[in-house]
Amino acid sequence: MSSYEQPVKQRINMAHGFMKSVIRNQIDRDNYDKEIKARQQHGRPHIKSSHGKSKKPEIQTYIPPQRSKKESSQHMFVLEYEHKSGEVYTVNVSRTNMPEEIAKKIGEKFDLPDTFINALAQQIQEEMDKRCV
Repeated sequence: MSSYEQPVKQRINMAHGFMKSVIRNQIDRDNYDKEIKARQQHGRPHIKSSHGKSKKPEIQTYIPPQRSKKESSQHMFVLEYEHKSGEVYTVNVSRTNMPEEIAKKIGEKFDLPDTFINALAQQIQEEMDKRCV
């Protein structure tokens, strides 16, 4: 090579089909961006056609009754009454239970006198009062 010859630089052939598609994509993207900006200036947000449905519906999970908050908040304590015979009677006491009714059920089952039933009802009421506060 002589000093007066310059090396030939190879350039990208813009007439090639691949380059034409790249240029076309750039022009389309620019036009789309201009269109979006124009919509935002006019106050109309671009809404995709979802026909009012959310893509993922809310899934409600099943909560078994024994684990629900309502029941667990009402459950106060377990009352166990042991009779002379050794038989044990167990009752789950909740806020909605009446102490007199619980004592009456136990009294009927074990044939207790009224004084014992009243004393048991009073004891149940005291335990409920302790746990309500």
